[in-house]
Amino acid sequence: MDMKMLCAASLAVCLLGWTGCATGDAPSSKSSPALEENITFYGEVIDTEGGLDGPALRKALSLTDGRTQVRLEGEITATCPKKGCWMDVASGGDTVFVRFQDYGFFVPTEGAEGKRTIVEGEAFFDTLSVADQQHYAQDAGWSEEDIAAITEPTYELAFMATGVMIED
Repeated sequence: MDMKMLCAASLAVCLLGWTGCATGDAPSSKSSPALEENITFYGEVIDTEGGLDGPALRKALSLTDGRTQVRLEGEITATCPKKGCWMDVASGGDTVFVRFQDYGFFVPTEGAEGKRTIVEGEAFFDTLSVADQQHYAQDAGWSEEDIAAITEPTYELAFMATGVMIED
């Protein structure tokens, strides 16, 4: 086998492994069985090594056009109690608002707070409109008074996850 074919074959194996296609299985849209004891995957099964913390994520974003594909490691501080369609992850002094690609999967609506997580997908800075903030606050069960007090858009670290690992 010549060097070009070897490189092409290696790249194909890496890409198949990265996308989850090496086993012929499509990415799961539901929680996946844990591959290791005491962890559960939601969405795609992801690599659990090499997650960045908040400051490293900010640095990575500063070196790009403001969007980058990464893994982030942190602690879950909140999940959407209505459907599990978002979560807040604290990491190195930052809190990152995590949503899930195409609403293709959800995380637990309760009991995840304080657990270690790794999320994989696209990180970016996002401006959340007043309407979006109020929607998320309503989902979180905030009072009408607290929801009405949201009057300005916010600019924050955000994440669109394709896969999530939560330690049990």
